[in-house]
Amino acid sequence: MIHQTIQLYKNALSGLSRNVWLLSLIMLVNRSGTMVVPFLGIFLKQQEGFSITQTGWMMSCIGIGSVVGTYIGGRLTDSVGYYGVQFWSLLLSGICFLLMPYVDGFYFWCFMIFLVNAVADAFRPANQAAIGFYSKEENRTRSMSLVRLAINLGFSIGPAVGGIVAKIYGYNWLFILDGLTCITAAFIFAWLLPKGKKIEKTVQTESTEQTGEVRSPYQDFPFLLFVLCNMVMAIAFVQFMMALPIYFEESLHIPETLIGLLLGINGLVIFLTEMPFVYAYEKKERPKLPLIALGSAMIGAAYLVLPLTNFAGIAVVCMLLLTIGEIISFPFSATYALNRAVPQNRGAYMGLYGISWSVALIISPIMTAKLIALLGYSITWLIIGGLPVLGGLGVYCLYYTGIGFDSDQPIDRDL
Repeated sequence: MIHQTIQLYKNALSGLSRNVWLLSLIMLVNRSGTMVVPFLGIFLKQQEGFSITQTGWMMSCIGIGSVVGTYIGGRLTDSVGYYGVQFWSLLLSGICFLLMPYVDGFYFWCFMIFLVNAVADAFRPANQAAIGFYSKEENRTRSMSLVRLAINLGFSIGPAVGGIVAKIYGYNWLFILDGLTCITAAFIFAWLLPKGKKIEKTVQTESTEQTGEVRSPYQDFPFLLFVLCNMVMAIAFVQFMMALPIYFEESLHIPETLIGLLLGINGLVIFLTEMPFVYAYEKKERPKLPLIALGSAMIGAAYLVLPLTNFAGIAVVCMLLLTIGEIISFPFSATYALNRAVPQNRGAYMGLYGISWSVALIISPIMTAKLIALLGYSITWLIIGGLPVLGGLGVYCLYYTGIGFDSDQPIDRDL
């Protein structure tokens, strides 16, 4: 049994390109410093003294900045290449984090939160397009999962360390450490990875000869429906970095140090299980959209269980359901988006996919803050939990009707 498990891990990690491994290392360094966002809501509300409504508006600036950054990052990736976008996004976002301890006042906080997320999220479509260039079609989902593995391993470290740092040294050190890890990741990226321009140009030239006309993702109606369903799910999912830590602290009376460890469960479980799961599922050559739909429904269940009890242990159940839903849906969701593109418009496709998350980041904090103020936490979690279930039903309808083209191969644009 142990030998079979070890062999499964080896098989899951074999055959991936050196550059995908290097991208994963860079993401590990970067995400190990993810200390600000998980505690930003608590910091703004309790340390800076803003109301829950003001905190909701400021947290929504994460999404506004993310929309702008993801859109610009996608366009820049298709026009100038993925290399420079990734490097400058890491470097400049690190500088922005270092400036955040000097911010004061509601409007200045809104602007700085917007700015740092606009700069940081320009990285996302460029990074996903780079994974597409550095991977083969047969191992693209595993390549995505390897980078996600590094992200989540880092995320299991960042919040856990962040909770301890915030408790002992104060919240300002979270901004400093987050900024320094971004800058470190930028220089590791420049040192270890080639610029890749020749690779990009070669792939784009070959792709143009093979595919002819390149259509916009905004003209891909099934993909637009998929993006809408993903956004509905994401409105709920992103609460685990926003209202959920506040709820854990205020209603379940869990201290910051344990909240950090609790959030770290998510990254640790993903690190241990996602790659073998993706490898085993891909070997069966089963459709991906039903799995994405199931994962979305499980994310909804994570919030639906919260009103059942005020016992602190429900937080563990919530995080485990969130984590399982993420494992069985997110890597396939990203690959589905990537496989609908051709190389010269991957940035646009991944940018639009990223925008679904960014719009959720705008809507979710404001909506949730209003719901909590009017209806309280219990009713809010029931409403929030219902959204991923609806999103999952929408994704399953794409599969059931056949318009989603559930395939591991890039889509024929003439269909």
